Amino acid sequence: RLGPLRYLIVTPNFHHWHHSQDQEALDKNYAAHYAFLDHLFGTAVNSPRVWPERYGVLGDYVPKGFLRQLAFPFTWKG
Repeated sequence: RLGPLRYLIVTPNFHHWHHSQDQEALDKNYAAHYAFLDHLFGTAVNSPRVWPERYGVLGDYVPKGFLRQLAFPFTWKG
């Protein structure tokens, strides 16, 4: 977690939480480089766990398979 640096810059752990489906992480960890911005605005994940349980986009449909995912933006009827 890089000790106190985790409050200043985005770390791999911070980025893992950005991609989490866990309830405590929804709409959190927006920063791309400077984690202090999320801490400043109250959008940083504050979890006692080190890693999330689930990853992915909650509620969105993404097809299985590389080629289907590649074509998805052009065929999605939203």
